[in-house]
Amino acid sequence: KAVPGSAPKAAAAARRLAKAIIAAATDTYRLQAGDSASTPRFWNLPVASNFAAMLAATACVNALNARQRDGLGQHIEVALFDAMFTAIGARGMQMPSAADMPLDFTGFGVYECQDGRYVHFAPVAPRFMDWFVAAAGVGQWASEGLLDRAVLSTCVETALRLRSKLTDLFKTRTAMAWESVAENAGVPLSVCRTTAEWSDTAHAVSSQSVVSVNDFEYGEMKQPGIPIRLSVSKEHIQGPRHLPDADRASIVANLLQPGTRGIRHANVKACPTCTDPALKGVRVLDLTQIWAGPTAARALAEFGADVIKINSPHEPIMSHCDVNRGKQSIFLDLKDPKDMDVFRQLVKSADVVMQNFRHGVAERLGMGYQDLIRIKPEIIYASVSTFGYDGPWCDRRGYEVQAQAAAGAQVDFGWPDQPARLPYEINDYGTGVLTAFGLSLALLHHKRTGQGQQVSGALGYTATLHQSLRFAQMAQAYCESSAAVNTLGMHSLYRLYQARDQWFFFVLERASVLRLQQALDLPVLDTLSDADQQDLLAHTFGQQALDHWVDRLRVCDAAVHRLVAVQELMSDPWVVERGLSLTRDHKNIGLVRTIGP
Repeated sequence: KAVPGSAPKAAAAARRLAKAIIAAATDTYRLQAGDSASTPRFWNLPVASNFAAMLAATACVNALNARQRDGLGQHIEVALFDAMFTAIGARGMQMPSAADMPLDFTGFGVYECQDGRYVHFAPVAPRFMDWFVAAAGVGQWASEGLLDRAVLSTCVETALRLRSKLTDLFKTRTAMAWESVAENAGVPLSVCRTTAEWSDTAHAVSSQSVVSVNDFEYGEMKQPGIPIRLSVSKEHIQGPRHLPDADRASIVANLLQPGTRGIRHANVKACPTCTDPALKGVRVLDLTQIWAGPTAARALAEFGADVIKINSPHEPIMSHCDVNRGKQSIFLDLKDPKDMDVFRQLVKSADVVMQNFRHGVAERLGMGYQDLIRIKPEIIYASVSTFGYDGPWCDRRGYEVQAQAAAGAQVDFGWPDQPARLPYEINDYGTGVLTAFGLSLALLHHKRTGQGQQVSGALGYTATLHQSLRFAQMAQAYCESSAAVNTLGMHSLYRLYQARDQWFFFVLERASVLRLQQALDLPVLDTLSDADQQDLLAHTFGQQALDHWVDRLRVCDAAVHRLVAVQELMSDPWVVERGLSLTRDHKNIGLVRTIGP
């Protein structure tokens, strides 16, 4: 397994590419479309590294699936730059007419409450707003025309009135009080917590989204729990990290024991000419919606599985062009006995069934795990949810933004102002990759034993994993109030700057500061405090266009990258040539551009 910073054929392959440079090249520092802020926001979360790790782990398991069948090993490579496209997802989609409903007129967003804290409210479906206004005691809003989606989508004045009314309403109760109201009403809403606050919630602890380990350096500390759960070939934390080189003696001694080398799985014969996809012959029934579950099924399809996408004929199909490529499609009304008969027949032919219903709904429909193992005992059954099916929040509805808000990401990203939605749906797509990882593990276990099992993924598990850096910082004696001490970067030599014509990210080793001083003709730079260095460099870089500074900075071995907007990135010739951006002619809507695998 190789996880380089950039792909071998990239023009920038010879450069040292810091994670911040990849972030600048993939539009990670931009506030999302529609935000009025003109200044980009630094975000010290290693999104590219996290996605590369998840994708590499999934690919490794599927290489083991292929080896179980063919007896061959193979080489896997996941470039951090490439991995970012999975995180970009639907944000990179270009099409003549958007089929998905925009959220800016629905009341969706972050609101300040009576106690100065914030909540993220997500009334994506009209029924959620109906339930919310009833629970909040403002049901008269319906008669005022404030809940009519058709009116709201065409009348800016009405949409602004709804936003204003919600802004005033949320200031009448505390954030925690609103979270209770929303939970009781079945409405997606979460308090915007810090990571430390999330780690102390009863749900994070009881669901093992957060666990405690005894670290050799920090002592008892909190860390993210395992983000994917299997019911039979169960995952478990092996223990805390070890001191470097602590296990040399036992590792070497184990090598000398007879029978420990050259181990192969029984009944596997090498087939040197086999080039079949790892999951060829596997059938998956995908009943999931939005992004997380469909992303998992899409990944399995790209590894060769036959995926049948099952949708209700009565509900819209969200982001169909983004997450459902390569799948067969069928409408089934699971409340119709005839369609349920069709579904049960499909289960007999399937290896995997995936669903993301609210806790308890699959069982009420007669398609829970216990129902399906009566049809096919060895079925692998995946459930994807917001906060998992364990713990006090198991019944809570939610989307990407609820996981962001609950686990601390929106507070970090918006600091020091108000919490802000992240640029990409890292929990939806991350949960999709992790669920594909768990399903690939379950398929490997099935090949070896014939057993099926349950696989569980959750946006909350993934959101906690993404906050790993914050947990490490929290364990240190001195911890900043946010993941970043500066909204533009970590320090003067790792920071966003604005040239005369555009923003860019600048990275330089401290040891090279004298070379920078000479290149920029700033003789006092090395004598200044970091804050003063930032001010001086910001003033200097603002005097000329970026191309001028790129030429001047070559002698310093600095890493510099302008901020690239996502739609420009998707049109980049090298990105298109590498297959990271794909364009196809959709028979109903024309040319559609989406991310590649």
